[in-house]
Amino acid sequence: MRLLLLLSLLLSSLWSTKLDEKLQFIVQNQPQELSNFKNEQQLITQLYSKNHYKPLWIGHALNLNTLREALQNPYFNYKYKDFYQSQIEQYTYLLHDNIDINQNSDNLSKLDILLTKAYIALTKFIVKSDIDWDMVQTKILNLKEEKDITANWEMVHKSLPSSSKLFSAIINQNINGFLHSLTPLKQRHQDLIDALQFYRTLHGLERIKYAKDLRLGDSYPYISDIKKRLILTGDMLNRNNTSELFDEDLKRAIYSYRTRFKLEHNGLVDKILVYYLNRPMHQLTEKIIVNLDKLKVFPNSFPAEYIKVNIPDFRMNYYRNGNSILEMRAVVGRPERPTPLFSSYMTYLEINPTWTIPENLVRRDLIIALHEHPDYLKEHNIHVFYGWKKRGEMKNFKPEMLFPYADKSKGHIPYRFVQYPGDDNALGRIKFMFPNKYSVYLHDTDNKSLFQYRYRVYSSGCMRLEKPFELLEVLKSRISKKDWKRIEKYRDTLKNQVINLTKKLPVYTTYFSVFKRNGLIYFRKDIYEYDKFIKESQIKY
Repeated sequence: MRLLLLLSLLLSSLWSTKLDEKLQFIVQNQPQELSNFKNEQQLITQLYSKNHYKPLWIGHALNLNTLREALQNPYFNYKYKDFYQSQIEQYTYLLHDNIDINQNSDNLSKLDILLTKAYIALTKFIVKSDIDWDMVQTKILNLKEEKDITANWEMVHKSLPSSSKLFSAIINQNINGFLHSLTPLKQRHQDLIDALQFYRTLHGLERIKYAKDLRLGDSYPYISDIKKRLILTGDMLNRNNTSELFDEDLKRAIYSYRTRFKLEHNGLVDKILVYYLNRPMHQLTEKIIVNLDKLKVFPNSFPAEYIKVNIPDFRMNYYRNGNSILEMRAVVGRPERPTPLFSSYMTYLEINPTWTIPENLVRRDLIIALHEHPDYLKEHNIHVFYGWKKRGEMKNFKPEMLFPYADKSKGHIPYRFVQYPGDDNALGRIKFMFPNKYSVYLHDTDNKSLFQYRYRVYSSGCMRLEKPFELLEVLKSRISKKDWKRIEKYRDTLKNQVINLTKKLPVYTTYFSVFKRNGLIYFRKDIYEYDKFIKESQIKY
């Protein structure tokens, strides 16, 4: 419920012994009047104790009005949660200069406590949203039992600000600045808030009636409706062109729209395009809201220089001082073998890498391949070793020696399978290492054709890069001159070389299915269903 801005401000020097006494009595003797939750009772008690049990809001017009505006501000409260506003409104009749403080001390004390509870609730929402993140984690972990999918998301769990910080914002009359300081990834947050406000204005649009498929040069009445909709969504730049002709303006607008929703580029006005244009706007606003919620479990800010792989967008970006200096397509983990979401530091790279096939992939893939193609190892330059310490290659290995280990109950596989460097190596000619417990990394690939697909979900967790040697060039400033010469020397050979970076580089894998690019909002498929889990985990009050 939206509250009216105070027209009559309370005197900032307002003082009442009776009100102070009433507040102190409630805080010290009636904790159930403060909250049903013990930790919140303690926090409220600490705030009033720091203020010597005097009102935090009554008599402090600037703070009171700032808080009420913040409660209604979609930048903070993008779900329009009540946060005690409906209860607060019942007491607004008390907020005028001629109020008898002593006669109304009971109700004024209740109002002051309600405002404090609203302040804490809004702060908690900004930091955590209203999502049970433990429930989201449980759903992700349950994929192992339900679908034999090992999925991992290392969420950044943030604590609520201390009572000292909450009180400091009040006493310094800096409520708005304090709340802004808690907002995660501020530019991304602002972009999503703007998108949410925009798409909320598009509710109730008339459906476009599909007639038939049309292409460049065709003329048909419903082309005008298509153009009007694409003007509204920001995809069609010529706002004066609403003719019935499928012209170049419309062609460019359709390309923009299809790119934003990752639709096939067929150059047509067809049923699929019209279907997407007619999608209920609440589906898009809900998706934006989920991505706003999601910001809460990522860092509040990224460093000055870092690499980010956004899994639903199948794309890697190298950022420096907030600008993307390198961008390329990436292939990520299949839904049944999702790329983990986490952060680490790139510390070294390998030219002409070998690939030691992980045990889970030996069971899932290699055993099947050897059943179908007994010469698979030889054809793919894969060598077999006994155990993980011995260097000597096995000369008498036969595929049937491996087959019993398809059964996990047989224990660990005693054989190590290593693919040697070469053009057919699964890691290509270079890999970038950021040590992590998932054994995933960025690397080249021997199968370049995968980058042409819209949904690039073909790996077993690692991330394959479209232009890995362009990334190497950007990393040159982190490689010593001596090591750079080694790279130049061995790059076109089959000799494996490990190159350490002189300065480690942060790497993040993320899951943003809505984001801003080139001034427009892009929407991506929830390939791992994490957005679905978040929606299902909203806390019901």
